[in-house]
Amino acid sequence: MKMSEVEINVGGRKYAIACNPGEETDVLAASEELNKEAKNMINAIGKVPDVKLLLMAGLMVSGRLKTIEKELLTKNKEILEINTASLNLKNQIQELTNSNHEIQKKEKLDLTKPYIDETSVTKILVSIHEKLKTLIEKDGVDLEEKENINNSGEINKEETDQQELF
Repeated sequence: MKMSEVEINVGGRKYAIACNPGEETDVLAASEELNKEAKNMINAIGKVPDVKLLLMAGLMVSGRLKTIEKELLTKNKEILEINTASLNLKNQIQELTNSNHEIQKKEKLDLTKPYIDETSVTKILVSIHEKLKTLIEKDGVDLEEKENINNSGEINKEETDQQELF
């Protein structure tokens, strides 16, 4: 494969650089960064030999690259932490959603059970009392006969029409 050639300018000097076809734009952009650093060096310390100028400019560009790589690594770690936290939140949301569904199912089951409030219980007890009263009266035990029960709890046998069972 035939190499392409690009002319670059660094520190006021022109250089012919060979590169792969299609890389010309990238080489020119990189040389512009190197040239900026070289100009900054010349402005800061004055004229220096070309080799030293290129070395110092290259080190400055390389230093910026390392700083950017560290920042990128830090950002990647932050992204990983955010993704992990996001996944944990997603799992917690799913667990809460599942719990909510279970609670709703339980509530639906609870709604199918008959609901008895205090008024209903009172009505039931009054009904039971009335039925017991009716049963007692049907069996021939009048409420007045209850008065024949003496203090010891025994029924006065002379005043009742009941047969002795034993």
